Amino acid sequence: MDDLTEYKRLLCHSFTLLDVGGETDPFTGGKDRSEWRTVAQNVPCRVSGSPGRIQQLTGRQATSQDFLLHTLHGGIKAGMRIQLEQPEFSGLVYQVGLPYPVYGAAGLHHYEVVVSLIDAATGEEPEI
Repeated sequence: MDDLTEYKRLLCHSFTLLDVGGETDPFTGGKDRSEWRTVAQNVPCRVSGSPGRIQQLTGRQATSQDFLLHTLHGGIKAGMRIQLEQPEFSGLVYQVGLPYPVYGAAGLHHYEVVVSLIDAATGEEPEI
């Protein structure tokens, strides 16, 4: 069986990807971060705790609010937000870290992304 096909079978979770919307500020060039728009829905992924890998990717100690996300979706960028679509993650919002491409023998295989739980209203990490 093809390695990528086997990998796709491991993607047992899914997420909705959100990016900042609104008008561009003419002074700063940034966008209003109070409005978030859906970019993609039902994107296959796998979420795990993997503290060692999180520390390796970020250079910092993993917390209980950090998760490692595996995905094939190439449009994910640092600073975006995701909502995991499984019941155990219902209502929670995560901030996306820098996506790391993982290569196999045939080229790009998947992306690994550290996501951190944030407060949906404030956009800040909640107190531990």
